[in-house]
Amino acid sequence: MESPNLRRRFNLGLALGLIGLFVVAFFILLPLEGLNLDPMVITLQARTKATLLLLGPFFFVAVLGAGVGLAELASTFSDYPREAIATRWGQYLIWLNGAAAMLAFMMARIYAPKDIDPLILVLTVGVGFPTLIRTKFTLAKQFSGQGDEELSVNLGWLYDQFQSLCKKQIDLELMTYRRSKVDRLLERYSTLQELYDTALYTLKARATLSQQEEQAKLSELEETFKAKVPGEVTRLSIGLMILEWGGVAFVDSLTQAPRMAGAVPTTFGGGAETNIEAVVKQLSSLPLTDLAQKALANMQAPEDQAKIRGLAEPAPGLPELTQKASIARYMVDKLGVEAAQRLAGG
Repeated sequence: MESPNLRRRFNLGLALGLIGLFVVAFFILLPLEGLNLDPMVITLQARTKATLLLLGPFFFVAVLGAGVGLAELASTFSDYPREAIATRWGQYLIWLNGAAAMLAFMMARIYAPKDIDPLILVLTVGVGFPTLIRTKFTLAKQFSGQGDEELSVNLGWLYDQFQSLCKKQIDLELMTYRRSKVDRLLERYSTLQELYDTALYTLKARATLSQQEEQAKLSELEETFKAKVPGEVTRLSIGLMILEWGGVAFVDSLTQAPRMAGAVPTTFGGGAETNIEAVVKQLSSLPLTDLAQKALANMQAPEDQAKIRGLAEPAPGLPELTQKASIARYMVDKLGVEAAQRLAGG
C-alpha cells in the first residue's frame, strides 16, 4: 500500500496554519471604526481582540512547549525532520507538550502572586516546565557511589514512556515511507552499478561532510557493494544510503525526472542495457583527465564546473573508474544522452 506523502502533509499543515494566523491578524489590525459596517462586525473585532489578550499568554506558553517537542523530533530524526513532524505520533508528541505547558501555566496563574509580571510567568513556565518534567531528582545516595540503592523522584518517568512510544511508532511509520522512496529508486535505476554510481555521486556532492565522514561513508558503500549477499539486498541497502545521504527532495528529483530521449534497449558488452548506460560506459573508457576536460568545456555553469572538479579530484581509496563513472553520469544527466554520446565518440 502506498505510504502517505508526509512531506506534502507537513507543507499543507504549515501553509494552512500561516494563512489562519494571517487572517486573524489582518482582521484584528484592520481599522473598522471609520467604515460603514454592521455594528456586529465592529463588536466581533473588539471581542476577538479581548479574547486574544486573555488567551495570548496561554498561546505563547503552548508554542514554547510545542517548540521543545519539535526540537526533540528534529534531533531524533535528523534525516527526516519534516516527515517525522507530519506523522500522527509526531503530532501527538507536539500537542502533548503544548497542552501540558498550558495546563502548567493555568496552575501557575492560580497560585502565583497576583502582582507578578505576566511575561515573566510565561517565560518561566514555558521554559521551566519542559525542563522539570524531563528531570530526575536524586534525594539520597550511598556514600560509596556503588549499587542502585538511592532515593530519587523521577518526574519525567511517565513522559519518558510516552516519548519512547512515540519514537517507536514514528520510526515504524517512517520505515514504510523510506521503503516507498527506495522502491522508486530501484525502479529508476535497475542495475546495481547505476545505484552505486548514483550513491557515489550523492556522497561527493555533499558539501558539509568532513573528510573523515566522507571517507567513512565511502568505506560503508564499498563494503556494501562488495558484500557477498543477495543482489536485491545490496540494491536496497545502497538505495537507502542514497535516501539518507541526499535527502527526500534529492531522491524525488531523481525519480520524478522524465527519462531522457533515446533511452531504449540496446546491446553493449553482451547485455541488454539502455543507451544511457552505454554512453556512461563509453565516457568512462576515456582517461580521467580527458573526460574532466570534456565536461568542463561543455558545462560552463559555475556549479557544474565546481562539481566536475570535485569529482575529478584524487580521493584516497576511491578507484579511478568510479570517479570516471560519476563524471560520466553527471554529463549525461546535464547534457542529455545524445550530446554526451557525441562527446564519447569524439
